[in-house]
Amino acid sequence: MTGTPVFAVADGVVLDCNDGVTNKPKQVTGAPSNWVLLGITHAGRKASVLYQHLSPGIDVQKGQKVKAGQKLGDSGSSGNATGPHLHLAAMWGHRDRAGRYDYLKGIGSKEGVPGDGTASNEICIFPPSLVFSAGAPQRLMAAATVLASGLVFVDKLRFGTSNSDSVKRLQFVLNGIKLKDGRNLKLSGNYDIDTKNEATKWQIQKDGCAPGSIGADGNIGLKQAHKLFGKTYTVKAKS
Repeated sequence: MTGTPVFAVADGVVLDCNDGVTNKPKQVTGAPSNWVLLGITHAGRKASVLYQHLSPGIDVQKGQKVKAGQKLGDSGSSGNATGPHLHLAAMWGHRDRAGRYDYLKGIGSKEGVPGDGTASNEICIFPPSLVFSAGAPQRLMAAATVLASGLVFVDKLRFGTSNSDSVKRLQFVLNGIKLKDGRNLKLSGNYDIDTKNEATKWQIQKDGCAPGSIGADGNIGLKQAHKLFGKTYTVKAKS
């Protein structure tokens, strides 16, 4: 519906924006609309989030720094639309502008059916609660604060472990490290194959272990845990 507040999904900067277009849909390809192109950091990499078809009178301007949960504008039906809706797109890199789908240039592709909240280009699609609720980012940041320190048991950092706070902390830490071909992990607490794969990438790329060696088997040992988690965590061998 028109007038639903739209919020920043993460801290960032307004890379570009457009305003002043009425909410009267034109249904013409390429018709100007109101939009905000937000530059953020996601999983340790630069990313851009586009909010399009907003109502006139957006709340931000180009170059403005914003916080997660800050209001960007209101939903609308400006531009090529048949009614009120929000066009939300996410892509790697900080894009220059959003007019006429310029933000899609050079995006590349990875074929395959999207799954687990991840699109085919491996960008996380933010849930509606983040986009339309100012309180959601604060709740997520509070959860992140809990995971940014605490007790880690190394015997839990093994493939097959379920519902473990130690694994949640591992997933949180890995999401903050830039890895080649890395992907964002769900903070599920389950040491699944995705978590094992990301841990293996860290062992090879950051800890210098040879591919196929014992040190690069995806299971985190005590010495590796101290390197990976750092001083803000208390690492113990067994629970």
